[in-house]
Amino acid sequence: MAQTNARTSVVRGAVVGLVVGLAVAAIHADAAAQDHEFGTELYYLAMLAVPFPLGGGAARLLRMSRWGVVSIIGAIATLLLGTAVWRVVPENTLFGVDDPRAGGVWVLAGLIGYLAATWWARETGGWWGRITIAGLLVTAQVATLQVEEPLRRSREVSAFERAGVPLVAPEVAGHTLNRAEVWSGDQEEGGSAILLEYERGRGDAYDSTWSQVRVFVRPVSAATPEAACATPYPLLMWGTEGGPCRSAGGGRWVRQDPDGVTAVFARHGNALVQLDSGSASEADLLAVLRTVRPVLAVTLANV
Repeated sequence: MAQTNARTSVVRGAVVGLVVGLAVAAIHADAAAQDHEFGTELYYLAMLAVPFPLGGGAARLLRMSRWGVVSIIGAIATLLLGTAVWRVVPENTLFGVDDPRAGGVWVLAGLIGYLAATWWARETGGWWGRITIAGLLVTAQVATLQVEEPLRRSREVSAFERAGVPLVAPEVAGHTLNRAEVWSGDQEEGGSAILLEYERGRGDAYDSTWSQVRVFVRPVSAATPEAACATPYPLLMWGTEGGPCRSAGGGRWVRQDPDGVTAVFARHGNALVQLDSGSASEADLLAVLRTVRPVLAVTLANV
């Protein structure tokens, strides 16, 4: 009889964990589908709050023994486990994991969390069992905190290396490289590229010295400089009302848009380089083109 009751408790705990895990995963998937930054206040609070009432209601509905304890410990364990696992699981599509599908991390966390809570609530588990569960949760937090940053750096380096884009970057006098990312897109979006953003100043309305130069690097097979000038990358960020393109000599092309953005396009070895800025002049951008050099993936990952 005791064995049967124990099995029933485990099954019910697993069901509650799956219900809570699926609910939290759905919130995460909705945030990703709507292009919300994961961790914004609304979604973050929802993910924190939902497990407690939902787990409590499900545990009570299933008539679990000490359902209140199960609901509280299960919710805490789920959130702690989910947070720990997210530190070591690649979140970005850049690393081959689709964000909505990666919400399955929460399903797994819910399942394990409520099974642990079911064991915690059992009188036969004793304090040693509870201390062991608490110790494992703390260990998971500490261990993932230690490996989170090295793993992130390693993945970023790998992403740049396998992006299929030549690794080159210019030097922009007086500007600092503040952003380096791999942009993955299909052919309709212009394919993959590496984005580099150089800035000078604070970037607020009170800083008259602020300047930004943006660079997109693509494989030379993506387009000729002339064709890239006619349809700058990424396509969705440039309207169809752009100014006419003209040659600047030496295979370089220039585009002046009505909104004040100047863009230049050129080939550098096996790379197609696009520079644009709303603050730098055409002469400045053409000068920057001459500074393009090969760069290491680890250098870009460290930006």
